[in-house]
Amino acid sequence: MGCGFRRFPRKFIFLIYSAGLLLCPGMTHGQFPGQTLGGASGQIVVRVHEADGSPIGRSAMVTVRSPSQLTNATAPTTDAGQALFTGLHAGDYIVEVSAPGYRSVQVQAIIAADKEIENIDVLMVPDSGSAGTQQTPGAPILAPKALKETEKGLQALQADKLDEAEAHLKRAQQMAPGYPDVNYLLGLLWMRRHDNAQARGYLEKAVSLAPKHAAALQALGEVEFLQRDYPHAIVVLEQSISLRSTSWQAHWLAGASYFQQGDYKKAREACEEALHVGQEKASSVRFLLGEAQAELGERDAALATLEQFVHQQPDVPQAATAKKLMERLRAPAPAKTEAAGTTTSMTGAPAPVAAANVADVTTVPIAPVMETNWAPPEIDDEKPHVDSKANCDLKEVTASAEARVEELVKNVDRFTATEEMEHQSLSPLGVQVSRETRTFNYLVAIEKIGPRALNVEEYRDGSVSTQRFPAHLATLGFPMLVLVFHPYYREEYEFRCEGRGEWRGRPAWVVYFRQRDDRVSEMRVYRVNGMSFPVRLKGRAWIDVKSSQILAMEADMAKSVPEIRLVRDYQMIEYGPVEFRKASEPMWLPKSADWYCNFMGQRYHRRHSFSQFLLFSVDEIQKISAPKESDQK
Repeated sequence: MGCGFRRFPRKFIFLIYSAGLLLCPGMTHGQFPGQTLGGASGQIVVRVHEADGSPIGRSAMVTVRSPSQLTNATAPTTDAGQALFTGLHAGDYIVEVSAPGYRSVQVQAIIAADKEIENIDVLMVPDSGSAGTQQTPGAPILAPKALKETEKGLQALQADKLDEAEAHLKRAQQMAPGYPDVNYLLGLLWMRRHDNAQARGYLEKAVSLAPKHAAALQALGEVEFLQRDYPHAIVVLEQSISLRSTSWQAHWLAGASYFQQGDYKKAREACEEALHVGQEKASSVRFLLGEAQAELGERDAALATLEQFVHQQPDVPQAATAKKLMERLRAPAPAKTEAAGTTTSMTGAPAPVAAANVADVTTVPIAPVMETNWAPPEIDDEKPHVDSKANCDLKEVTASAEARVEELVKNVDRFTATEEMEHQSLSPLGVQVSRETRTFNYLVAIEKIGPRALNVEEYRDGSVSTQRFPAHLATLGFPMLVLVFHPYYREEYEFRCEGRGEWRGRPAWVVYFRQRDDRVSEMRVYRVNGMSFPVRLKGRAWIDVKSSQILAMEADMAKSVPEIRLVRDYQMIEYGPVEFRKASEPMWLPKSADWYCNFMGQRYHRRHSFSQFLLFSVDEIQKISAPKESDQK
């Protein structure tokens, strides 16, 4: 199964992931007990490593099998942790590595032609014993069995299998009582069961073990709010926000706590910040914001906010309350009662009536954030450091970037490069399960077809076949993400300038983009079993202030694709200048690309590195260089 780039009418799809089911069959007829399997000359070299990258310290058994080639052979590793299989015909193979005390690992190997040597690197994760897995500096060492139980607990919690999650997490806690994430997950579990007293104990322990655990602080803040301990909730939530300011839920909960304390100004400010960082995901915040504005006497602003809330969410329970409050806001303001020496509120009702509705802020459940450990944060959850007060003329910045992209398409119609690909399979907690490498002779051809369309073709070792990619997942089109700024496709996106930042020391405008809802995604498409599934994009570009060259781009999914269990798809591409001998100035081409994907329950990280560029019109290979320092301070 697979796909390559072909010409499409009017538009072109420049990034397609091709996926098929990876079958792991059992033993077939035709067994070959040795390492030399037949008369062909293909080879598979398997190198087995410990978690720290050193050769495995004990003998591992390596099995290579392929039903199509009637192959099923097993060999032990040498003292250097290697196993060699020779005499292989071209085809697909499954490599399985097992060793006492370690998790078994399966990876794919492809021999595209006779005489080809396929190198496979496998990292073994301990399954028992006292050796701990690698952690980030300063993190507690977690025993392998505890890690395994924690991962199973996390997966069960995500599937809402609470009893199963509790069993795994309790076992993990017994093995590693000082591991903060186990206590954090147990806290979330009891929150799901609506037992906030139990949840509070686990979350307080998680925070005591890891005072900078932003997710645990946020969850503890929600528990404190639900238990009506508003002053403590505010303290804890502000700590969480100081560590992770992009969590709109934390701002929302802080706003609700301030509202219950009668500090409507801070409640309004927190709600406004929640909407700023959460965008459309935080639309529920407008109900609380409208109430805070009403209590502050901001009648027109409150009406506008509540009207927008009701329009966006007409069926939620708070909509009826919002409508009643809007009716009171439209009514004439009540007169002052001088004799009594008091004044009624402008809404015609005491503040506690409005405050009684604030508990509904917990209708959005907290999801375990540990899932993000294996990949970068979601684009909207982490804002770049920028000077937002810098004078960024969006129209001028995007127009200049557009001109540079048009130059690229005009001048670089065809180039080759050496591509190094590293593919890793990861666990939910970010532990590397397996690793494979590939090297390709990479060719890209770009041509204009029709009045407003481009055709891009990619070849690896002279072929458009996608079968040579690890895990049967082909990553195509990374170099052409810059075409978001091309005039043919620019109108499909909405842009905003986030401010002036920098990329590797170079001053750069940071421009956010998002695919318009009324356009069908053509930039990224998953093709599975002959069916196509478009993926809507959002992302960010760093554009050099001086030259308007695009220095880097990142792209993420605007929405998941449940039909194919696509939960995450993120890419980061860095560009650099390539100087060709006969070219008048350097051409900016991809230097590296990182891709992270959560697809069909599996997590992958793939890194592509490009070097040794050759422009077809220039008969000399050139190496990519690091960006020179900008003269502009």
